[in-house]
Amino acid sequence: MRHKFRFLFILVPIAFISAATFATMGLWNWLMPSLFGVGTLTFLKALGIFALARLFFGGRGWGGWRRRRFAFAGHYDPQRQAEWQQKMQDKWQNLSPEQRAKFSSRCGRWYNFDTDAKSTETKSETTNA
Repeated sequence: MRHKFRFLFILVPIAFISAATFATMGLWNWLMPSLFGVGTLTFLKALGIFALARLFFGGRGWGGWRRRRFAFAGHYDPQRQAEWQQKMQDKWQNLSPEQRAKFSSRCGRWYNFDTDAKSTETKSETTNA
């Protein structure tokens, strides 16, 4: 069953890149000659422009902002992540108990910066009761 859809991992990205290239080519050939008097594009030139745009502007996929959030020059930076975590912990400590409860109820266990032992004990006591 695992090998049944393996070809999709090759076919889907090729189809997406081709569709994006045709969209780039179509928009260029529709707008640019009439607006600026430039020539039309072929598929390969549109593919090159699409690749350059991805390099210059990034966007979703191929890493995107999620991988670069704590990165510097493409490398993971643990100091930057530690600074961010400390900043968020400081913000958490400055919240009132009502604001903490509201935030925890909205975000759940993913963003719990509570380092106070009392509040973790009271949480465990309330869940056991």
